[in-house]
Amino acid sequence: MRFFLDNNSDLCPVTVTQNVLMGKWKLTILWILHNKTRRFNELQRLIPTISRGVLTQQLRELEHDGLIHREVYREVPPKVEYSLTAIGVSFIPVMSHIMEWGVGYIKKTSTCNIDVCMENDFPCNKCHEMLKTK
Repeated sequence: MRFFLDNNSDLCPVTVTQNVLMGKWKLTILWILHNKTRRFNELQRLIPTISRGVLTQQLRELEHDGLIHREVYREVPPKVEYSLTAIGVSFIPVMSHIMEWGVGYIKKTSTCNIDVCMENDFPCNKCHEMLKTK
């Protein structure tokens, strides 16, 4: 795991959390994996704006930090699946609070009316993708 020490050589929980989750797509990847094991191509299809290289790097870092498990099946063609570890699962309640905060933030600051989206079965695709697995 990658940790940065402060001047007193003590681990700061906020800094540790920030470093583990640092990366544009890590929270999205964790949220997608929270209810189902996924293959690499599924993840890439669900996050269409991420490049293969960035997805690979983010998955490697999450695996290295103990939040996800990578299962490689010895078959042809090769099959690799990603799932949350117990540590990753323990972060999902935090993600739920982040999502709730995000909904409130959108309501206060955006032209996207999330109430209308929710009442109409999420016609705003972005809202739907963010909230459908909650």
